[in-house]
Amino acid sequence: MKKVFLVDDEVNIREGIMNSINWKNEGLVFCGSASDGEVALPLIEKHQPDIVITDIKMPFMDGLELSRILKERFPSIKIIILSGHDEFEYAREAMRIQITEYCLKPVSSQDLQEILARVVSQIKIEELENKRLIDLESQAIQNKTESRDKFLYGLCEGVYNSSDAIKKAANLNLSIISSYYYVVVVEATSESYSMDWIENEFNCVRFSRKLKESIFIMIGETKELLETESELIRKRLISHEENTVENSIIFGIGGVESRIRGISISFAEADEEKNYSSIIYKYNSKETDRDIESKKALYQFKRKDLIHFLKTGQLCDIHNFSRSYSSYLEKDNNRSPFITYYFLMDFTITITHYLKEYEIAKLEIMQEINTLEMKASWIRKYQDVLTYMADLLKITIISRDKLIGKNGSIIQKVKEYIHENYTNQQLSLQHAADEVNVNASYLSHLFSQETGHTFIEYLTTTRINWAKELLKTTNDKTYEIANKVGYTDSHYFCRTFKKVTGLTTRQYKNQSSSNISI
Repeated sequence: MKKVFLVDDEVNIREGIMNSINWKNEGLVFCGSASDGEVALPLIEKHQPDIVITDIKMPFMDGLELSRILKERFPSIKIIILSGHDEFEYAREAMRIQITEYCLKPVSSQDLQEILARVVSQIKIEELENKRLIDLESQAIQNKTESRDKFLYGLCEGVYNSSDAIKKAANLNLSIISSYYYVVVVEATSESYSMDWIENEFNCVRFSRKLKESIFIMIGETKELLETESELIRKRLISHEENTVENSIIFGIGGVESRIRGISISFAEADEEKNYSSIIYKYNSKETDRDIESKKALYQFKRKDLIHFLKTGQLCDIHNFSRSYSSYLEKDNNRSPFITYYFLMDFTITITHYLKEYEIAKLEIMQEINTLEMKASWIRKYQDVLTYMADLLKITIISRDKLIGKNGSIIQKVKEYIHENYTNQQLSLQHAADEVNVNASYLSHLFSQETGHTFIEYLTTTRINWAKELLKTTNDKTYEIANKVGYTDSHYFCRTFKKVTGLTTRQYKNQSSSNISI
């Protein structure tokens, strides 16, 4: 119900208006009255009416002055002026102030009811319009957030080349231009942990791809600064876990990379480390309270170093790596049965997950690992720890090296897939990964490592090369060629063509024609 306040210096008029209208039946509430504008102001501020009915000629503060103040302080209030003076100047001033209704005394209760009904109808229309605008703004913000998160995830997946990424970021008011980057992925397994401190204390861009997870693209001008920064973040995340009774976060941190395309490499590393942590977290969630303190010693071991060695280490390096990675256990006072067992289980599960992740986990390999794992609970001596690690690493590296010969085959298959499907406007890294049955993040890293180009860069080059061929050999229009090589937007195709070749499509076609004529 809308509230009405009355201002008039004549008591009989105030009482007459107040008593002549059945306010409740009209869907209104009469919330108060005053004899002049000066007395009315504090009461209006207190009651917050939707409609003010005021006389023009009053002592101390007249209706026009009151209306000016109300329009400035309470712009949503609707003002109805009652005037006994049929003078043009009053009406003109009322229009200037944007009074809602202006009527002459005497006014009947029926006339006043009709005026109030019109004003209430206007208020309701404005409220609906305001709600619609608020809903539109809310939807626009939501759409922008979704577009922003979709772009940033695409950036992490290696979907964009540098030029497109910078343009897209500018359209979204994102600042991503920098010399170096790395990525942090943190998932809160309980609602009590806030990750806001990373965003508040460091230069980064934050987004989410699922509930309770935050991805931070960290930005900086020197590699040394970011490497120091990443270690500080790692220590704080680990410190939180060490001081928490229950696991509340799992995380991964990628290496520092230069150039925008390095973001996808760092993201793949961070996501991989987080996924490994997730496997360990699920395994350790079965532990008893008695084991929790012993388990915390695992933070002395950087699982990221183990994952790196699994990917790049050689048989001749196994002994040195095993001793370095397990050096915390070398001291007798750090090597309780619980700590030793948890370390070996963490080590074994990490390797097992690596083998499964990269499809090396063949039946005979897993049987060997299972046979070794059965011995883990009986290991007490440090030398036996080293032997166990060496045996497991040897199995893994030999299996990995056999697969490496297949990596060339994987990349060749992806290249062939691109050449066969470049006309598909929806072609993506994920499609290619599905085609060769590998993880998209792994394929992104492997493709960049093997070819020196990101997936999207190679796809773009392939499309432009075919476009050049069509420009030389056909009379197709530009938009037709764009469509034939996989671009829905001919303007975007033209910009990409010039960026790759240094020429517009017209210049390239003319150049090709002149070469032929010669």
